[in-house]
Amino acid sequence: MKLKIKENSISRDRLMEAISAKFNGKYKVSPRKKSVIVVAKNNIIGTVILVRKKSLIINGNFSTMPAQIIYTILLVLLGILLPILVYFIFFHKKMKVVEKEVGEFIKENYTDAILL
Repeated sequence: MKLKIKENSISRDRLMEAISAKFNGKYKVSPRKKSVIVVAKNNIIGTVILVRKKSLIINGNFSTMPAQIIYTILLVLLGILLPILVYFIFFHKKMKVVEKEVGEFIKENYTDAILL
């Protein structure tokens, strides 16, 4: 999900504080890099938020780097079809639920910063 925002209207730190206050106990919120926030349901299921100057990119993804690395290694070792099937059967829907919850929260609380 990509949300266009006014330039520099949302900072990573304030967004991180707001998300952790809203989803306290339900999701774990942590920074990954200078402009990336990880909202994790557990060690596998989560959402990654990329904060840019003019946009927010919210993407359901693996919440830890080891999980991403293991999945990538399995893609190479087992071929593409089997790991992708496992991903869509077991993980994709759960990641999209977290992505939608966080996206809706951002849309509701940052209506003045989001451009249509």
